[in-house]
Amino acid sequence: TASDGAANDAFGYSVAMSDTHIAVGARGDDDAGDNSGSVYVYNTDGTGEVKITPSDGAADDQFGYSVAMSDTKIVVGAYTDDDGGSESGSVYVYNLDGTGEVKITASDHAASDYFGQSVAMSDTHIAVGASGDDDSGASSGSVYVYNLDGTGELKITASDHAASDYFGVSVAMSDTKIVVGAFGNDDGGSMSGSVYVYNLDGTGEVKLTASDGAGGDLFGYSVAMSDTHIAVGAYGDDDSGSGSGSAYVYNLDGTGEVKITASDGADNDQFGRSVALN
Repeated sequence: TASDGAANDAFGYSVAMSDTHIAVGARGDDDAGDNSGSVYVYNTDGTGEVKITPSDGAADDQFGYSVAMSDTKIVVGAYTDDDGGSESGSVYVYNLDGTGEVKITASDHAASDYFGQSVAMSDTHIAVGASGDDDSGASSGSVYVYNLDGTGELKITASDHAASDYFGVSVAMSDTKIVVGAFGNDDGGSMSGSVYVYNLDGTGEVKLTASDGAGGDLFGYSVAMSDTHIAVGAYGDDDSGSGSGSAYVYNLDGTGEVKITASDGADNDQFGRSVALN
Protein backbone atom coordinates (compact mmCIF):
# COMPACT_ATOMS: atom_id res chain seq x y z
CA THR A 1 0.00 0.00 0.00
CA ALA A 2 1.19 3.55 -0.62
CA SER A 3 2.86 5.27 2.33
CA ASP A 4 0.65 8.33 1.69
CA GLY A 5 -2.44 6.47 0.47
CA ALA A 6 -5.77 8.31 0.71
CA ALA A 7 -9.39 7.82 -0.28
CA ASN A 8 -10.03 7.54 -4.01
CA ASP A 9 -6.35 7.38 -5.02
CA ALA A 10 -7.09 4.20 -7.02
CA PHE A 11 -3.68 2.80 -6.15
CA GLY A 12 -3.30 -0.35 -8.21
CA TYR A 13 -5.45 0.76 -11.13
CA SER A 14 -2.48 -0.16 -13.33
CA VAL A 15 0.58 -2.27 -12.58
CA ALA A 16 3.72 -3.37 -14.39
CA MET A 17 6.75 -5.42 -13.47
CA SER A 18 10.36 -6.02 -14.45
CA ASP A 19 12.76 -8.60 -13.04
CA THR A 20 13.61 -6.29 -10.14
CA HIS A 21 10.85 -3.70 -9.68
CA ILE A 22 7.10 -3.10 -9.58
CA ALA A 23 5.34 0.03 -10.84
CA VAL A 24 1.86 0.90 -9.56
CA GLY A 25 -0.43 3.56 -10.98
CA ALA A 26 -2.68 5.66 -8.75
CA ARG A 27 -4.63 7.70 -11.28
CA GLY A 28 -6.85 9.29 -8.64
CA ASP A 29 -4.08 10.73 -6.46
CA ASP A 30 -4.54 14.46 -5.88
CA ASP A 31 -1.03 15.89 -5.34
CA ALA A 32 -1.36 18.30 -8.29
CA GLY A 33 -5.15 18.62 -8.20
CA ASP A 34 -8.10 16.23 -8.20
CA ASN A 35 -7.24 13.07 -10.14
CA SER A 36 -3.88 14.43 -11.26
CA GLY A 37 -2.42 10.99 -10.55
CA SER A 38 0.87 9.42 -9.54
CA VAL A 39 2.97 6.27 -9.89
CA TYR A 40 4.87 4.36 -7.20
CA VAL A 41 7.90 2.14 -7.78
CA TYR A 42 8.96 -0.63 -5.38
CA ASN A 43 11.43 -3.44 -5.12
CA THR A 44 9.68 -6.77 -5.60
CA ASP A 45 9.52 -7.25 -1.82
CA GLY A 46 7.59 -3.97 -1.43
CA THR A 47 10.52 -1.94 -0.08
CA GLY A 48 12.22 1.14 -1.54
CA GLU A 49 9.15 3.17 -2.42
CA VAL A 50 9.69 5.93 -4.99
CA LYS A 51 6.76 8.20 -5.87
CA ILE A 52 6.65 9.78 -9.31
CA THR A 53 4.48 12.71 -10.34
CA PRO A 54 4.90 14.67 -13.59
CA SER A 55 6.58 18.06 -13.55
CA ASP A 56 3.50 19.62 -15.19
CA GLY A 57 0.82 17.56 -13.48
CA ALA A 58 -2.67 19.07 -13.34
CA ALA A 59 -6.15 18.15 -12.19
CA ASP A 60 -7.83 15.36 -14.14
CA ASP A 61 -4.71 14.28 -16.07
CA GLN A 62 -5.05 10.77 -14.57
CA PHE A 63 -1.30 10.20 -14.68
CA GLY A 64 -0.89 6.50 -13.93
CA TYR A 65 -3.98 5.35 -15.80
CA SER A 66 -1.59 3.04 -17.66
CA VAL A 67 1.98 2.01 -16.90
CA ALA A 68 4.65 -0.25 -18.39
CA MET A 69 8.29 -0.85 -17.60
CA SER A 70 11.54 -2.40 -18.72
CA ASP A 71 14.59 -3.18 -16.60
CA THR A 72 15.69 0.47 -16.81
CA LYS A 73 12.69 2.66 -17.72
CA ILE A 74 9.06 3.33 -16.85
CA VAL A 75 6.42 4.73 -19.20
CA VAL A 76 3.27 6.27 -17.76
CA GLY A 77 0.07 7.21 -19.54
CA ALA A 78 -1.94 10.34 -18.71
CA TYR A 79 -4.68 9.86 -21.25
CA THR A 80 -6.80 12.84 -20.22
CA ASP A 81 -3.98 15.41 -20.30
CA ASP A 82 -5.06 18.46 -22.30
CA ASP A 83 -1.90 19.64 -24.09
CA GLY A 84 -3.38 18.97 -27.54
CA GLY A 85 -6.99 19.70 -26.63
CA SER A 86 -9.35 18.35 -23.99
CA GLU A 87 -8.36 14.76 -23.16
CA SER A 88 -5.87 14.56 -26.01
CA GLY A 89 -3.50 12.66 -23.72
CA SER A 90 0.22 12.26 -23.13
CA VAL A 91 2.82 9.81 -21.83
CA TYR A 92 5.94 10.24 -19.73
CA VAL A 93 9.14 8.21 -19.58
CA TYR A 94 11.36 7.99 -16.46
CA ASN A 95 14.33 6.16 -15.06
CA LEU A 96 13.38 3.73 -12.29
CA ASP A 97 14.27 6.34 -9.66
CA GLY A 98 11.88 8.88 -11.18
CA THR A 99 14.56 11.02 -12.83
CA GLY A 100 15.09 11.85 -16.50
CA GLU A 101 11.52 12.79 -17.36
CA VAL A 102 10.62 12.79 -21.06
CA LYS A 103 7.10 13.85 -22.07
CA ILE A 104 5.63 12.57 -25.33
CA THR A 105 2.56 13.81 -27.16
CA ALA A 106 1.39 12.78 -30.61
CA SER A 107 2.45 15.05 -33.45
CA ASP A 108 -1.18 15.13 -34.66
CA HIS A 109 -2.84 15.21 -31.26
CA ALA A 110 -6.44 16.34 -30.97
CA ALA A 111 -9.18 16.50 -28.37
CA SER A 112 -10.48 13.16 -27.06
CA ASP A 113 -7.75 11.07 -28.71
CA TYR A 114 -6.97 9.43 -25.32
CA PHE A 115 -3.31 9.07 -26.24
CA GLY A 116 -1.83 7.04 -23.40
CA GLN A 117 -4.92 5.04 -22.55
CA SER A 118 -2.65 2.05 -23.04
CA VAL A 119 1.15 1.82 -23.06
CA ALA A 120 3.71 -0.91 -23.63
CA MET A 121 7.48 -1.03 -23.55
CA SER A 122 10.42 -3.05 -24.80
CA ASP A 123 14.09 -2.42 -24.17
CA THR A 124 14.21 -0.08 -27.16
CA HIS A 125 10.72 1.17 -27.97
CA ILE A 126 7.44 2.46 -26.53
CA ALA A 127 3.98 1.78 -27.92
CA VAL A 128 1.10 4.11 -27.07
CA GLY A 129 -2.58 3.47 -27.72
CA ALA A 130 -4.96 6.29 -28.66
CA SER A 131 -8.32 4.57 -28.97
CA GLY A 132 -10.21 7.84 -29.42
CA ASP A 133 -8.27 8.95 -32.51
CA ASP A 134 -10.61 9.70 -35.41
CA ASP A 135 -8.53 9.15 -38.56
CA SER A 136 -11.05 6.66 -39.97
CA GLY A 137 -14.17 7.76 -38.13
CA ALA A 138 -15.00 8.58 -34.52
CA SER A 139 -12.91 6.44 -32.16
CA SER A 140 -11.44 4.32 -34.93
CA GLY A 141 -8.21 4.48 -32.93
CA SER A 142 -4.49 4.33 -33.54
CA VAL A 143 -1.18 3.31 -31.99
CA TYR A 144 2.10 5.26 -31.96
CA VAL A 145 5.60 3.81 -31.63
CA TYR A 146 8.59 5.80 -30.33
CA ASN A 147 12.19 5.39 -29.32
CA LEU A 148 12.69 5.63 -25.56
CA ASP A 149 13.63 9.31 -25.89
CA GLY A 150 10.38 10.14 -27.67
CA THR A 151 11.89 10.42 -31.14
CA GLY A 152 11.13 8.42 -34.27
CA GLU A 153 7.33 8.59 -34.14
CA LEU A 154 5.54 5.96 -36.20
CA LYS A 155 1.74 5.85 -36.38
CA ILE A 156 -0.11 2.58 -36.96
CA THR A 157 -3.75 2.21 -37.96
CA ALA A 158 -5.56 -0.97 -38.96
CA SER A 159 -5.88 -1.66 -42.68
CA ASP A 160 -9.65 -2.13 -42.21
CA HIS A 161 -10.14 0.55 -39.58
CA ALA A 162 -13.63 1.92 -38.98
CA ALA A 163 -15.51 4.13 -36.56
CA SER A 164 -15.88 2.80 -33.00
CA ASP A 165 -13.28 0.06 -33.39
CA TYR A 166 -11.29 1.51 -30.47
CA PHE A 167 -8.04 0.25 -31.99
CA GLY A 168 -5.40 0.87 -29.33
CA VAL A 169 -7.58 0.36 -26.28
CA SER A 170 -4.94 -2.21 -25.33
CA VAL A 171 -1.38 -2.69 -26.52
CA ALA A 172 1.53 -5.00 -25.75
CA MET A 173 4.94 -5.48 -27.28
CA SER A 174 8.04 -7.63 -27.43
CA ASP A 175 11.43 -6.73 -28.88
CA THR A 176 10.13 -7.50 -32.38
CA LYS A 177 6.31 -7.33 -32.39
CA ILE A 178 3.37 -5.18 -31.30
CA VAL A 179 -0.11 -6.49 -30.56
CA VAL A 180 -3.09 -4.14 -30.52
CA GLY A 181 -6.62 -4.70 -29.27
CA ALA A 182 -9.69 -3.30 -31.04
CA PHE A 183 -12.57 -4.52 -28.91
CA GLY A 184 -15.16 -2.52 -30.88
CA ASN A 185 -14.47 -4.27 -34.19
CA ASP A 186 -17.62 -5.89 -35.55
CA ASP A 187 -16.37 -8.80 -37.69
CA GLY A 188 -18.14 -11.39 -35.50
CA GLY A 189 -21.05 -9.16 -34.53
CA SER A 190 -21.34 -5.78 -32.85
CA MET A 191 -18.43 -5.29 -30.41
CA SER A 192 -17.17 -8.82 -31.00
CA GLY A 193 -13.63 -7.44 -31.16
CA SER A 194 -10.36 -8.22 -32.86
CA VAL A 195 -6.60 -8.03 -32.34
CA TYR A 196 -3.81 -7.03 -34.73
CA VAL A 197 -0.13 -7.99 -34.74
CA TYR A 198 2.61 -5.88 -36.38
CA ASN A 199 6.32 -5.65 -36.75
CA LEU A 200 7.78 -2.66 -34.91
CA ASP A 201 7.77 -0.66 -38.14
CA GLY A 202 4.02 -1.22 -38.62
CA THR A 203 4.41 -3.80 -41.39
CA GLY A 204 3.32 -7.42 -41.50
CA GLU A 205 -0.22 -6.96 -40.20
CA VAL A 206 -1.93 -10.12 -38.93
CA LYS A 207 -5.54 -9.86 -37.76
CA LEU A 208 -6.89 -12.23 -35.11
CA THR A 209 -10.52 -12.89 -34.30
CA ALA A 210 -11.91 -15.60 -32.07
CA SER A 211 -13.09 -18.69 -33.92
CA ASP A 212 -16.31 -18.51 -31.90
CA GLY A 213 -16.55 -14.72 -31.73
CA ALA A 214 -19.96 -13.18 -31.12
CA GLY A 215 -21.48 -9.78 -30.52
CA GLY A 216 -20.54 -8.21 -27.20
CA ASP A 217 -17.54 -10.49 -26.52
CA LEU A 218 -15.13 -7.50 -26.40
CA PHE A 219 -12.28 -9.67 -27.67
CA GLY A 220 -9.15 -7.53 -27.45
CA TYR A 221 -10.14 -5.43 -24.44
CA SER A 222 -6.89 -6.72 -22.95
CA VAL A 223 -3.79 -8.12 -24.63
CA ALA A 224 -0.39 -9.41 -23.59
CA MET A 225 2.52 -11.00 -25.41
CA SER A 226 5.72 -12.91 -24.92
CA ASP A 227 8.39 -13.74 -27.47
CA THR A 228 6.29 -16.67 -28.70
CA HIS A 229 2.62 -16.16 -27.77
CA ILE A 230 -0.24 -13.68 -27.51
CA ALA A 231 -2.97 -13.65 -24.85
CA VAL A 232 -6.28 -11.91 -25.48
CA GLY A 233 -9.04 -11.16 -23.02
CA ALA A 234 -12.72 -11.24 -24.01
CA TYR A 235 -14.46 -10.36 -20.78
CA GLY A 236 -17.88 -10.01 -22.42
CA ASP A 237 -17.96 -13.62 -23.64
CA ASP A 238 -21.02 -15.53 -22.40
CA ASP A 239 -19.96 -19.19 -22.37
CA SER A 240 -20.60 -19.59 -18.63
CA GLY A 241 -23.25 -16.91 -18.30
CA SER A 242 -23.70 -13.30 -19.38
CA GLY A 243 -20.35 -11.53 -19.13
CA SER A 244 -18.62 -14.56 -17.63
CA GLY A 245 -15.64 -13.89 -19.87
CA SER A 246 -12.85 -15.84 -21.48
CA ALA A 247 -9.23 -15.59 -22.65
CA TYR A 248 -7.51 -16.88 -25.77
CA VAL A 249 -3.89 -17.79 -26.47
CA TYR A 250 -2.31 -17.75 -29.94
CA ASN A 251 1.01 -18.15 -31.67
CA LEU A 252 2.36 -14.86 -33.04
CA ASP A 253 1.02 -15.66 -36.50
CA GLY A 254 -2.51 -16.13 -35.15
CA THR A 255 -2.51 -19.91 -35.30
CA GLY A 256 -2.89 -22.44 -32.51
CA GLU A 257 -5.91 -20.90 -30.77
CA VAL A 258 -6.51 -22.10 -27.22
CA LYS A 259 -9.56 -20.82 -25.33
CA ILE A 260 -9.54 -20.57 -21.56
CA THR A 261 -12.54 -20.15 -19.27
CA ALA A 262 -12.76 -20.37 -15.51
CA SER A 263 -13.88 -23.72 -14.10
CA ASP A 264 -16.39 -21.87 -11.92
CA GLY A 265 -17.34 -19.12 -14.37
CA ALA A 266 -20.60 -17.29 -13.74
CA ASP A 267 -22.57 -14.23 -14.82
CA ASN A 268 -20.61 -10.96 -14.71
CA ASP A 269 -17.29 -12.53 -13.65
CA GLN A 270 -15.51 -10.61 -16.45
CA PHE A 271 -12.81 -13.26 -16.71
CA GLY A 272 -10.24 -11.89 -19.15
CA ARG A 273 -10.63 -8.22 -18.31
CA SER A 274 -6.87 -8.32 -17.74
CA VAL A 275 -4.28 -10.77 -19.08
CA ALA A 276 -0.52 -11.25 -18.75
CA LEU A 277 2.19 -13.52 -20.17
CA ASN A 278 5.78 -14.34 -19.32
